[in-house]
Amino acid sequence: MKRVSVLTALFVLSTAQAMAQQALSGTVVARDVDHDAQRVVVMDGTFRPSAYFPNRGAGYFTIRNDDSVDHLLKGISSPLCQNVVAHHTNQQQTDGANDLFTHLALPHDSTMIFPRSGYHMMCMGIRQMPAAGSKVPFTFDILNGGSITVSFTVTAPDELTHD
Repeated sequence: MKRVSVLTALFVLSTAQAMAQQALSGTVVARDVDHDAQRVVVMDGTFRPSAYFPNRGAGYFTIRNDDSVDHLLKGISSPLCQNVVAHHTNQQQTDGANDLFTHLALPHDSTMIFPRSGYHMMCMGIRQMPAAGSKVPFTFDILNGGSITVSFTVTAPDELTHD
C-alpha cells in the first residue's frame, strides 16, 4: 500500500513540476500542435481481452516524448471502452492509480513502457469484444499538443493473468 502512495506522489510531483516550468517561463509562444503531436509517439500497442471479465480488456504500450519540453497526457479514450483507467497487476487499486492517465507527465526526451507486469491501461465497459488479430483505435490526448490516435493489435485472452 505504501508503494502505491509513493508512486502516486512521484507522478503528482512530476506533473506539478512540468506545469510550473511552463508557467514560470514567462514566454507565451503559439504551440505548433502538429509538431508536438509528432514528437510524442505511442508504439507497440497491444490489447488483450480479459479471460475472466467479459466487459474488460488490458492495453500495453510504449509512449515516447522526443520533444525538448515536457508534455502532459490528459486522457486515453477508445470507441471500444466506456472508460479507460490505469491498472497495476500486482498492486492494490486506488482512485489515484485509476486516474494515472488523466495527468501523466511525459518528461522531455524520455520513454515510458506500460507492460503486462506493471502499470498498464484497462478498457472498461466493452459491449462487443473485438476478435484476436483485429485493430482497436486508442486516442491519447496531450495537453497543448492535440491528440494521437493509434491502432492496438488485439491478442488472445491469457488465463494466467487476472486483469
